[in-house]
Amino acid sequence: QREEKLEEISGVQGLALQRCERVETRRSTRDLEQQIRNMEYRIQQGTKTAVNVEDITRRFHEAKTKYEDIKDTVGRMKSFSKSLESTLNKREKRYFLFRKEISTRMNFFFMMNLSQRGYSGKLEVDHERRQLKMQLNVDTSGTSQETHDVRTLSGGERSFSTVCFICSLWNIMESPFRCLDEFDVFMDLYNRRITMNLLMEHASQTPRQRQYILFTPQDMSTFSKKFKNIKILQLAAPERNNAETEA
Repeated sequence: QREEKLEEISGVQGLALQRCERVETRRSTRDLEQQIRNMEYRIQQGTKTAVNVEDITRRFHEAKTKYEDIKDTVGRMKSFSKSLESTLNKREKRYFLFRKEISTRMNFFFMMNLSQRGYSGKLEVDHERRQLKMQLNVDTSGTSQETHDVRTLSGGERSFSTVCFICSLWNIMESPFRCLDEFDVFMDLYNRRITMNLLMEHASQTPRQRQYILFTPQDMSTFSKKFKNIKILQLAAPERNNAETEA
């Protein structure tokens, strides 16, 4: 009898293996039988409701197709996002390098412009705080290396340093028109002559695509003889009536 039972069990196992592979489980026989009864009940209920297998299959393939399309789109979007992030990182690094080089060039031109008057100084650019500090040493004898804030300078020294700063900005800009209005009002004759020579030389050394327009109440006749490529337009003095003159 034992051998017969073993043969019967072996036969049942063979039939089961034809359906599916053996599944290892710790569940009891009662639990498995209950699960089988539940599944048979669900099959019976599905048969009663007359489910269309072809319709379910069609809907399954449609959903699968949509899923594959969405999956492909998401993959391409992820790839594009990574490429865009890499590009932005490269551009950010180039931007910071470009910003640093511009600040260095501006400081170099500023020091070169100051040297024409015998001054020395530097520009300190703080990009994080968005601040610009201008330090100057106006001691032409060379005995002092101490720098001063622009606010402590005289009117002429401050005007000259401002022109030097503007010229250093022009060196790193591509503006086609460059204008200054009454820049020499607080300058003495010496500072004015040096400033005008600086502006004229700066204008003559730049490409012809740049146009300089300078407004000044001072006489410009002496500079028209030295620089041939400038044109002076002198406005007539404003007319005043007698009442305003007497007042």
